[in-house]
Amino acid sequence: MYHSSPVSYTHLPPKRNLTVYGSSTLSIEPNVCKIMLGINTESENVTTAQQENASIHQQVVTAILGLGIPSANIQTVDYTIFPQYDYVENKQVFRSYKVTHLLSILVETIQLAGTIIDTAVHNGANQVTSIQFDVSNPSKFYEQALQNALKDSVSKAKTIAETLNITIDPIPVRVLEISPRSANPIPLAKMSFGEVGGISTNLEPGQLIMEAKVEAKFSY
Repeated sequence: MYHSSPVSYTHLPPKRNLTVYGSSTLSIEPNVCKIMLGINTESENVTTAQQENASIHQQVVTAILGLGIPSANIQTVDYTIFPQYDYVENKQVFRSYKVTHLLSILVETIQLAGTIIDTAVHNGANQVTSIQFDVSNPSKFYEQALQNALKDSVSKAKTIAETLNITIDPIPVRVLEISPRSANPIPLAKMSFGEVGGISTNLEPGQLIMEAKVEAKFSY
């Protein structure tokens, strides 16, 4: 009769997981900016308002091109025509038509930003909506911040492991990139603009903050 050999079983403890969050921020000096400015004209006659707006628009664009800004960097982002009303004795009374032409200007030589605003205003632009500073190659800086965030998660995991007197696998079993918050334009209220005939516009780009975050899971 055949007798089978006894089988031995080794019971290994189940793997446990440790989840940590890593983060990193980089301070970056901006090298480009986007200026949003507008041309507003009003007239009782809509055609007259449009013609005046078109004339000023051409004058503004020509002046900006004269500063060395490529035409590809000047773009119309909005064009509107709205009737304007006054209220007299609780009655709506037509006043005029308002034509607004909004332009976006990408400035790749950041030192020219203030000059561009002054030039545009001098040639008829009468609205500055926003000024947003940025960098021309943000992915390069984000990848650097992401790398540092992962290193931060590994460092935190090792610190926790040493404190608990456990041994973790140094290679995470799972890494999740946490989407960064989008950068907000710098509010116009924080800018300093010269009045007509006064000091030139002064812009302070400051520093941009590039942020990266990850969630990493380690086993032990």
